[in-house]
Amino acid sequence: MLADQYKTEDNQFERLGHPGRITEVYTFSGGQVDFTGSMYGYGAIRVVNPGATGNSNFVQLSGGGSVLLDDIDASGLGIVPVSVAQISGSTVGASSGTTKVYVFKVRGTI
Repeated sequence: MLADQYKTEDNQFERLGHPGRITEVYTFSGGQVDFTGSMYGYGAIRVVNPGATGNSNFVQLSGGGSVLLDDIDASGLGIVPVSVAQISGSTVGASSGTTKVYVFKVRGTI
């Protein structure tokens, strides 16, 4: 994986820290993803072109409860700060191919 080349102690990001709040992105394409263990720290989500994901795609929040991905409206915000515990559902945008779901690993809060 290309990103693995940047994960060494000799890397300036590891030595000096990451300059921004968002440090990684995960593109959800269906199934179930648990944001625990090595996937811990994802605290923001962006749904591009909501409305095509279907009624079986949910984001579970770390403190409890879930939200239908199609109900996340980022039109004014772009990125919605939520503490993500899990995303599950069928392949996103299978019918239209236009919906994309990005989950961001963050430092601190956005």
